[in-house]
Amino acid sequence: MKKKSIIFYLISGFVLLSSCDNNLELENPSQLTTTSYWKTPEDLEAGLATVYNTLVDNNNAGYWEIQAMQLKENRTENFVARNDVQDRYAVSMYKNDAGTNLTGDIFKALYIGIFRANQVISYGPKIKNMDEIKREQLLAEATFLRGLNYFNLVNEYGSVPITTALVETQADYFKSKSTEAEVWNQVIADFQFAANSKLPENYPAALKGRVTKNAAIAFLGKTYLYMKDWAKAEEQLNKLVSNEGSNGYGLLDNYAELFDGKHENSKESVFEIQFSKVGGSTIWGGTPAERTRATTMAQECAPGEVGGWNELLPTKVLLNALTQEKTVGGEFDPRALATLAWNYPGCIYYNSDFATKFGTNAIWIRKNQNWWNNDEGDWKSELNEYAMRYADVLLMLAEARTMQGKVAEAIPLVKRIRDRAKLADISMTGWSKDQMMTEIMHQRNVEFAREGLHFFDLRRWGTLETVIKTSQVGGYQLFTTKNSYYPIPQSELNNNPNMTQNAPW
Repeated sequence: MKKKSIIFYLISGFVLLSSCDNNLELENPSQLTTTSYWKTPEDLEAGLATVYNTLVDNNNAGYWEIQAMQLKENRTENFVARNDVQDRYAVSMYKNDAGTNLTGDIFKALYIGIFRANQVISYGPKIKNMDEIKREQLLAEATFLRGLNYFNLVNEYGSVPITTALVETQADYFKSKSTEAEVWNQVIADFQFAANSKLPENYPAALKGRVTKNAAIAFLGKTYLYMKDWAKAEEQLNKLVSNEGSNGYGLLDNYAELFDGKHENSKESVFEIQFSKVGGSTIWGGTPAERTRATTMAQECAPGEVGGWNELLPTKVLLNALTQEKTVGGEFDPRALATLAWNYPGCIYYNSDFATKFGTNAIWIRKNQNWWNNDEGDWKSELNEYAMRYADVLLMLAEARTMQGKVAEAIPLVKRIRDRAKLADISMTGWSKDQMMTEIMHQRNVEFAREGLHFFDLRRWGTLETVIKTSQVGGYQLFTTKNSYYPIPQSELNNNPNMTQNAPW
């Protein structure tokens, strides 16, 4: 078992409650409250741990756990959902609505992360006898994570409420929506705070997985890119690319090593979501102390022939995209081989000949699948997920430059991605903006397949509806523009008198 030293991931979640009623004369000595908690630097560290935990908490639809991760992919042309889980299938077929519980759970999970981050941000400055640099770092981490949750909220739902303070009265529970522009501005403010703080540029191995200054800069650049502020996106992303000598970022030579479990938190990792076979043995339910820090994604996506649940099914459309261009040696693009398994000569999958075990027409996922292991007795996986890797930074910077008409300055960035994949050294000199964007769009699709970026790329490029309907995959006939975002959950509409549904839902 690999060792991961991200201590804050291993700490059980705390129930951090608001102050007791002043009229009570006695305080329950067994219950943590704000009068007995938030006293020491250790309290602040543990409180921050609960914010990180929301990213991977399967019981609350954490944004990088199995439910949300699958939904990011199965509403694209690249994957479809199996029909045994009603909510995931509904989203995949574009039949979901405000009452779909799973998209409501994701909404709730993102606000749990914000609630916990607000506690750290609010109580952190009041803790006594604490190293000030350490305090600033912890507050910057919490602020980044709050911004990350808002980034995901506005990206998934559009207009949503903003809350940056603790709830003090009943009225504070019922926030009206802010505009999308206001939410994006909150994201920018939070990422800027972290980027300008005393966060380190990198951490030693024992602390890998924590938010760094560079991660904040990268996500700030990504935010500007999503807002189509190309100049500001270029400014931020170029800070990382122009300083590779000091920050240590780069591309791994072998693409497959990104997903083999042996090269995690590498020079290509900007912000990586940590999983590990530690803690308890429970995936669903149980107390925080009983839950594992592992994931069942490997079993979710594995074929039934090896005990998997085949919940996320790759399409021929994706396979065609991945095999569109071969290497200079006439072989398959290494990204195709690392992402999917199919019936090509010599394909071994879960220690078996592919065609013999799975059939000649099957297509299955390799990426993040533990496909080299078929131990059906323990399906818990400790393979990390990438929230941001350096290849994304390079291609986003190339896009920001291209959209400003600086096509020639994008060429070396795209070339690095192509060179790593051992593709032919094509001449891009003299290309138009449209030609370069076509190449960037293709490279992003094959580079990040199964990593949860493609849906949002298509939407911001304005090609989502066309790509979905042209693919004729899944419920493509039912796709309309409203499926570009999730609706505000019905539970929120029922409980918050100030909440209204977003158009066109």
